[in-house]
Amino acid sequence: MNTALYVLFFAIGLALIIKGSDWFVEATIWVARTLSIPEFIIGATLVSICTTLPELLVSTGAALNNDTSMALGNAVGSVACNTGLILGMVIFFSPPPMHHRKALRLKSIFISSCLAVYIIISLSFGEINRMSGIIFILLSLSFVFYNYYEAKKYKESLVVIPVSDKSRKTVARNILMFTAGLGMTIAGARLMVVYGEKIAVSLGVSSIVIGVTMTALGTSLPELMTAITAVRKKASAISVGNIFGANILNLTLVLGGAAVIKPVVIDERIISFHLPVILFITLIATASTVIFKKKYPRYIGVALLASYLSYMTATALLA
Repeated sequence: MNTALYVLFFAIGLALIIKGSDWFVEATIWVARTLSIPEFIIGATLVSICTTLPELLVSTGAALNNDTSMALGNAVGSVACNTGLILGMVIFFSPPPMHHRKALRLKSIFISSCLAVYIIISLSFGEINRMSGIIFILLSLSFVFYNYYEAKKYKESLVVIPVSDKSRKTVARNILMFTAGLGMTIAGARLMVVYGEKIAVSLGVSSIVIGVTMTALGTSLPELMTAITAVRKKASAISVGNIFGANILNLTLVLGGAAVIKPVVIDERIISFHLPVILFITLIATASTVIFKKKYPRYIGVALLASYLSYMTATALLA
């Protein structure tokens, strides 16, 4: 089987993830709104968990396939994509107000701190072991509970969009979308893992390169679609909340889950290049939440986009 066929099957997997995630997220949001869960909670928890599902399945699937480089590349590459590309686009095209600035600042600082901790762990041990993976999974659960209590604190400003149509037909449709979407996402993730590794071998590049580029961009498309939809509907709280929430889950649940399955070995190029550059991209977003009080200025979006495109260019040249 040649490289072109590998790319075709990889693309089929990507298409399954895109459509499957779309159905899965839509059905989940319908359930949340039926239960009168506010928009802020939906964005920071439910939507983040759902849109992080592709990364979770790809990274854990890669770990089960003994390809921890792709697992790591997908997790941290998705953080770079979410922050540099997606958040950059949101800020550039429609600068969102900083609702609950303190909460945003805490989340962004946590994201940058996680990357710094990964660099320290990498320099000290050369791998993310199972114990570290368990700790990060526990942190992901703590994040979900934190969002719950945070939402209670801001309950007077939370927006609830009720669902008016609760007919049997609508219920059946959403159940079907939920199950079909989940199944398509799982199947798509499997195809991306298997054929992403084959593409790397056939092109003579490392799995980490495929992970931080093609796989990370592919699994981040649900976040991108969610952000575009949220901006179009003037629901910036969902787009920003989803991006920050997805980043935290990528660095805790996704990478932690992969490490529990198989310790993630970190080679020298990841320590010296990928992790520091991705940390730099997240620090731009972190500094913005500290410096600016009302909303993100448009030039921060330009800076994020430029940093991400520079990172992708450098990754391609170093491959």
